[in-house]
Amino acid sequence: MRHFLIYDCFLYNLSANKAFIEYQKFKEIIEVGDYSLLNIQKFYRKIRCRIKERMHKEWKQVKLASEPCNGGIPRVEIDESKIIGNSEKVFYMFGIIDRYDKNCRVFCVLDNRSRETLLPIIEQNVETCMDIKNEVYNSNEDLHNHCLSTRVYSDCWAAYQFIDFKEKGYYLHRVNHSYWFGRGNFHTNTIEGLWSQIKRISHDFSGINMTLLNSFEQSGVDIKEYLNDWICSALYFRNCERNNFNKFDKIKYLNKYLQI
Repeated sequence: MRHFLIYDCFLYNLSANKAFIEYQKFKEIIEVGDYSLLNIQKFYRKIRCRIKERMHKEWKQVKLASEPCNGGIPRVEIDESKIIGNSEKVFYMFGIIDRYDKNCRVFCVLDNRSRETLLPIIEQNVETCMDIKNEVYNSNEDLHNHCLSTRVYSDCWAAYQFIDFKEKGYYLHRVNHSYWFGRGNFHTNTIEGLWSQIKRISHDFSGINMTLLNSFEQSGVDIKEYLNDWICSALYFRNCERNNFNKFDKIKYLNKYLQI
């Protein structure tokens, strides 16, 4: 009984602290035995870990931009955003989102936002027809008008260089946010919206505590995997919102992730 109560609290995106309060109220009505806050936190971590494992497994099977809208040019946006940080350290997540179907992938990269870290993630998760590598174009205008390779839209972070993307088979568009945030197709608004969703959901779920991360680090916990757990659980709740799931839909959807 108590497991089902905590499971229900997770479905409704209640933090472990709020779940503990609800459990205490329930215990006053029906005798269900003791369940400490630490037990609930561990239970939540197991659920988040299973969601992450299933999501990462699915991501390896199918790449983004593999089915562009109406047979057109596939378009994705990429960006990095701070998960949490203080004056001593900052941890980042790196995201990719398909403009057509809004499917996305987000990974914790800790404090490493280098070319060597980000490019392999893009290559492993974004489809391309390699047109930009195999065809010869006479001008930049000709390239822009006729190239069928996946269009990647980014800001001007130093790790994103056109030649690197061309070698991988992508056509890169860099948006300089110092001058403008977008014109027509040239923007990164879709992924900026994704960051807002993830941070709002994580905040509702009581967020990520830097003090707790420091204690985990000292005790040997893999911080990268812990933060990936949080990111994937936020993506799970984002998908529930996008599909307007009712309670029964949420149960069915969560069970899919728990059955790896």
